[in-house]
Amino acid sequence: SLHQHDVPVLVCGAGPVGLITALKLAHHGIRCMLIERNFKTTKWPKMDITNVRSMELLRTLNLTEELKEIGMITSVPPNYSLDVIFSTGLGDGGEKIATWDLPSPDAWRERIRTQNDGSMPRESYLRCSQVLFEAWLKPICQKNPLIQTHFGYKFEELKEEDDFVISTLTDLESGKKILVKSKYVVACDGAGSRVRKSTGLKITGGPVPISQYLVHFKSRDLTRLQSQGQFWHIFFTGGGAIISQDEDEIWTVHLPLPLEEDTDKIDPYEVVYKLLGSNTGRFPIKIDEILVKSVWRPNLVVADEYRTKKGRVFLCGDSAHQNIPTGGYGMNMGVGDAYDIGWKLAAVLRGFGGEHLLDSYEYERRPVALRNVERSGQHQSVHWEYCNWVQQEGSKTVLSQGQDGKELKNKIKDWVEKRDGENKDHGIEMGYRHTGSPIVLVNPGEREPEWNVRDYVPSTWPGNRAPHVFLSDGKTSIFDLYGPDYTIVDFTTSGTGSAAFFEASERLRIPVKVVHLPTEDHVCEVWGRKLVLIRPDGFVAWRGLPGKEEVCPNNKQIDEILLVAVGQHCVPDYSKAQYVGEKSSQTTSYHEVKTAPFTATVGNVMQDMGSIQKMAAFQT
Repeated sequence: SLHQHDVPVLVCGAGPVGLITALKLAHHGIRCMLIERNFKTTKWPKMDITNVRSMELLRTLNLTEELKEIGMITSVPPNYSLDVIFSTGLGDGGEKIATWDLPSPDAWRERIRTQNDGSMPRESYLRCSQVLFEAWLKPICQKNPLIQTHFGYKFEELKEEDDFVISTLTDLESGKKILVKSKYVVACDGAGSRVRKSTGLKITGGPVPISQYLVHFKSRDLTRLQSQGQFWHIFFTGGGAIISQDEDEIWTVHLPLPLEEDTDKIDPYEVVYKLLGSNTGRFPIKIDEILVKSVWRPNLVVADEYRTKKGRVFLCGDSAHQNIPTGGYGMNMGVGDAYDIGWKLAAVLRGFGGEHLLDSYEYERRPVALRNVERSGQHQSVHWEYCNWVQQEGSKTVLSQGQDGKELKNKIKDWVEKRDGENKDHGIEMGYRHTGSPIVLVNPGEREPEWNVRDYVPSTWPGNRAPHVFLSDGKTSIFDLYGPDYTIVDFTTSGTGSAAFFEASERLRIPVKVVHLPTEDHVCEVWGRKLVLIRPDGFVAWRGLPGKEEVCPNNKQIDEILLVAVGQHCVPDYSKAQYVGEKSSQTTSYHEVKTAPFTATVGNVMQDMGSIQKMAAFQT
C-alpha cells in the first residue's frame, strides 16, 4: 500500500548538511520532511573541525553554545591547542621536525575579544567529530514540530513536474513504498547521491590515484602516542597521518596504499603500528578496541550544475562537491550550502523571494566549491611532495644525524612551515565573495578590494561577508543585532536612509530590520559606509556610496535595491558578471566558469572533460 505525504520541501539525507538544511527551513517557519536511509547516525570519523564560518552560521540558529558544551564534555576541552606535528616516526631515532602552531579555541576567543578591527570571525573554530555532531543534531531535528523526520526511509527516484516533485521512497522497516509530493527537493544524500543520479545532473572530476586505509581505534597508551608532544594531527614523512579525536583515547589513522594492494589481507593493528613507526619501522602500541576500519579513495569532484532545469531539485554538500580532507573544507562547505539553500527556499515559500534568489544558489555556492576543492588538492600536494623526497633519499637518510639527514629534514621543515594554510586560510574559510551573483548590487565604478587566500579582508563590498566588530560596549557584536531576514544598518545621525528602506520594505512586503547606530564610529569606520543592506546570511546585498554624509538613494532606487536583493529582479546581464579568483587580476565570467573543465592541481591527477587546461581564476 502507498503512503502519501505533501510537504513544501523534502530533504534527502540526514547527515550534518541535511540536518542543518531542515533546521534552517524551520528557523524561518517552513515545514519539511527529512529522510535518511540509515536508522542510526554515522560511526565514521569524518570531519574533525567545525570552522569559524560554520560556527558563525550555527550561532544564528542558536546552536553554538550547546555545541561548545558537547565539544567540551565529549570531545576536546577548549584549552587544547590544535598543533600539527611533522615526524619521521615515533620509534627509535624518530623525531619531530616541524610544527604548525594552531591556537586553542580559548586562545582564539581571546584574540577575537582583543583584536576588534573587523578581521576576526565572531566565533572560534571547534574540534568536534562528525560522529558527535550528527548524534547531537538528530534529536534537535526530531523535536522540532516543523521537521517531519524519518530514519530508515530510502530514496528511490523522483519525477519533476513544472510545479512540484513526486519522490518515491521505501520504508526499510516495513518494505512499504511512500510517495512524497513537494514543491522542492534538496539532495543532501552524499557523494553517491541517488537524488543526483535520478535527476541526471552531471559531475566532473574523479578519484585520486591512491587508496587510504583508515583505522579508527581506542587506545590509552598516551606515553607512546604522545612521545613527541600533544598533537591534533601528526603527518609522517613515510606517508599518512594520525588524528587525535578527543585527546584521551580515540584516534584515527590514514595510511596511503597503492591501488593494486589486496586490502582484504591487511591487519588493521599492523596498519597502526606501521603508520606510527613510519621511517623508523614498526611501532606497536596497546590498542584497546578497533572501532571502524575501511579503505577509501579521496575524490576531487564538482557538479556541473547545482539545480535541475525545471528548478525544483537542488544539490547540497557532498552530492554537489567532494574534496580531499586536507583543510577541512568538505563538511564546512556543506554547512554553507545548507544554510544558503535553507534561507533562499524559505524566502521563496514565504512569498517575498523571487526566482533569481534560487538561481543565485548555484551562482554563489559553486564557485566556492571550485576554489575550495582545488585548494584542498594543493594542501594535499604539500604532503605528497616531502614524502616523495624521503622516498627518493631513503629512510636511512631522513633518520641520520649526518649532513645529508640534517639537510633533508631542514628542507622539509622549511617547506611545510611556508605552506601552513591548511587551517589558516581565512580568505577561503570566510573571505569568499559572491561576486557575479544575480542578487548582489555593486555601485558602478567602485574598485573591488584585493582578495587574498590567507586573510579575511574586512570589507562591506557587496557579495562579501560583512565584518564582525564589537560595539562600543565591548560585548555586543554587530552580528548580534541582525534580524532573521534582511537588515539595513545605518550609521548616519538622522537615520533617514534606513527609514526610507523600512517604508519601502513595508510596502513591498519584504522583511527588513532597521539597525540605527549613529554613535558607533569605530564600527562605521571598519564598515566604510553609512548605509549597508545585509542578507539573512550576513553577506552584503548592497551598500551606499562613500562620503562623510551618506547620499540616500531615491525611492525608486530603494525599491529596485530591495527587489534585486530578494531575487524578484536581478542585476542586469548577470550571466557576464565577473567572478574574481585567487588572483584578483584574473577574472573569469560566470559563463566561462560554468563551462570550463574542472582541473585538480594534485600532481599527476587531471580531472577534465577533454582538454587539459588550467582554470586561471582558481589557481594560486
